Parts: sequence; C-alpha cells; structure tokens
Amino acid sequence: MTDGNRKRFSLLQLELKPGRGLLITLGIMAMLIAGVTCFGIPNPNMILIAGLVVCSALFGYEGGIAATAVMVLFTLYFFSTGNDFVTFTPENAKKVFVSLLGILADMLFVCELKRHELKQFREIRRLTDALREDNQLLQQASMTDELTGLRNRFALRRDYPEYLNQDVFVMMLDVDDFKTINDEYGHDKGDFILSETGKLLSDTFGSDNCYRFGGDEFLVILPDAGETVFKEKLRWLIAQRPFLEADGGRARPGYSIGYVHGRVAHEGDLRVMFNAADEIMYRNKRERRSAV
Repeated sequence: MTDGNRKRFSLLQLELKPGRGLLITLGIMAMLIAGVTCFGIPNPNMILIAGLVVCSALFGYEGGIAATAVMVLFTLYFFSTGNDFVTFTPENAKKVFVSLLGILADMLFVCELKRHELKQFREIRRLTDALREDNQLLQQASMTDELTGLRNRFALRRDYPEYLNQDVFVMMLDVDDFKTINDEYGHDKGDFILSETGKLLSDTFGSDNCYRFGGDEFLVILPDAGETVFKEKLRWLIAQRPFLEADGGRARPGYSIGYVHGRVAHEGDLRVMFNAADEIMYRNKRERRSAV
C-alpha cells in the first residue's frame, strides 16, 4: 500500500469510528465561528459553509448533520433581531430561508458523494484482499509440488540466498526401481510411494529444507546440523520408508542416497554440491545393483 493510500485509508477509518467525526466536526465549526466573530466577517456563512463541506466530505452524515445543526443555529442567531433566534425582519427571514436551503442541499450532496465513495472503497478493498489471497495461493502453488507437498525447483532457485554463508548437508535421494513399481503395480502405487516419501522427508528434515528435484529424485538441504544429528535423521528416514501393499503382500522400496557437507560461500557452491551428492547417490545405486 502506498503512502497516499495509507493516508486515505486512515481518513476513512477516522470517519468510521463512532463519535470521532462528531467531536472533530464540532471543534472545526466552533473554531470557524470564533474566527468569523473575532474578525467581524460580514458574510460569515460563506466561511462556515466551507467547514460544512469539509466535515461532510471527511465524516459523511455524522459530520454533515453535526455541521448543519451548528450552521442552522448560527444562521438563526446571526440574522435574528437582537440575536434572539426567533425574531426576523422580512428581508432577513428570506435570507434565513435561502441559507437553510443551501445548507441542507450542500450537506446532502456532499454526504451522498461520501457515502458512494465509502461504498466503492469497501468494494475495492474487498476485491484487493481477495486478489491478494489469490496471489498468495497462486505463488504457493507455483512453488509447491502438488503430489508430495514439498517445494519444487522453482522454490529452490528462490531459496538459494537463504543458504549463503552457512554450513549445510546436501542430500540427494532416489527411489530404487521406481519404473518397475509403476510398470508392475501401476502409477497410483508409484504416486503413493512418492507422496509418502515426501511426507517422510518433511517429517525428518523439516518441510523448509526438502524439495522434489524431479521424477523420483528428492533433495534435502539441511543447514547448521552436526554430522551425528544428520546421520541419526538419515537412519530414521531409512527405517521408516513406506510399505507398498500389493497382491496380498507387502514390499518396501529402497532408497539410494548420496550426501555431502560443506560451506556455501556463493550460489555456485550449492550447484557443485548438488552434482557431488547426485554422483555419490548414483554410485551407491550402481554398487547396490552389482552386489545383488
């Protein structure tokens, strides 16, 4: 919100507070009456009508009615014989009649404009709030993998600066034989494994540190964690990997994992660490396959 919008918003809020507009209006009109009286202004209603317009524009009917009441009383006082409010010469009676009509017309016109302005402002504010919420949801959706609930590679690029000047563990994880799972058990089972793996990573390392890197490959960037803590989390992760229910039996897909540890001095260091962890992961995958 710009400074101009903030000021406008504060004036509208002031109008909406019960009693505030009334008190300020009475204060403004009292100062104007004191001024025209002190300086002997020959046609004081021309000055007071400005106060009526300002108060009506700021506070709507609350300020307009209060200013109108003050002006009516002052007009009766000013034009009455001996300032008794009730006795008028024929000429002054006409002036009072015309003045009261003008006061009433000005008040109604400005207050109606204010009412429509407030109505439009509330509608704009409602639409603005709705648009802001939609933009937040859209931004969240654009940075979140729908299947796993983890952050995606778009979010990863955005998060690079958060890891600068920190010691981090970078871990790549791949679901073993994922293509076979899809081929033999169907894509629903494959999606289940990916979804459960995402939840497991989030529970283990924190949702802010986990990303779906692509396909069945996941990335974890864990800052400020000692090696002992990291390895404990890793053992728990492997022990909790999800079961796959199929044909009355249970299978438990394995994980291939590679990780490195280092300090991130600039964003390029992260990319180097991604590649190193990925290479270690695939080396471990090949070694496991050759050992079978």
